[in-house]
Amino acid sequence: MEQSILTEWEVVDNFGVLTLNNPPQNFLSEPEFVRLSDLQRWTSDESLRGVIIQGKGRHFCAGADKDKIVAVQGEEDIRSNLEKGKKILAYLWDLPIPTVAAIKGVCLGGGLEVALSCHFRVASEKSIFSFPETGLGIIPGLNGTVNLPGIVGMANAIEMLLTCRTLNAEEALDLKLVDHVVPKNEVFDYSLNFLKKLTGDRPIKVINAVLKAFVNTRKLPDDKAVEEGINIFCDLAINLAKNQGANG
Repeated sequence: MEQSILTEWEVVDNFGVLTLNNPPQNFLSEPEFVRLSDLQRWTSDESLRGVIIQGKGRHFCAGADKDKIVAVQGEEDIRSNLEKGKKILAYLWDLPIPTVAAIKGVCLGGGLEVALSCHFRVASEKSIFSFPETGLGIIPGLNGTVNLPGIVGMANAIEMLLTCRTLNAEEALDLKLVDHVVPKNEVFDYSLNFLKKLTGDRPIKVINAVLKAFVNTRKLPDDKAVEEGINIFCDLAINLAKNQGANG
């Protein structure tokens, strides 16, 4: 097992496990909860077929430490810290392998922003979700205002942020904020088995191609995303033809 700032990393059956390690509530004392260079090194392992993000102990993550938020900081420091956190979450979203947030207990604020940077969210029956930032006079500072509307819809996103509404697991499932709800003791195993079934016996090259194609639809104009999709298809088709020729 390796460590980086507030995280631990290990590999289980070719799936990476990133654990937020600041119990009991796993507060993000800084937006840079893991060194980006460490995360890049860990996930550069070409045998990885997916990544699970979880919290140590009873909770996923209660977000930023309130004392840190209200501490006096200059604008330059605030921007610099948020930029570091934003780059980490953008990197997670852009990974060419599927990612799952395995959520138990509280998933609030910055913790929910981490979860929204994963492709899938598996929650325990007793988990709760909220963006409490507007109650402090601020808004989510990383990717919450960008990712949330695309997942739950603009109206629900506005309501969640302005009311600081707390959702239970079933309400989160109804809003599609989470994808699966399971008993508390089954969250990690369910997430791991889900990734195993999802990737099946697909070659890593195909898994990477699917994820890259979908990432392009988010980052590029439609015509460019289609063009890149064609390039990916051609690369896979040529590789398939070569393999069939070699076996034929």
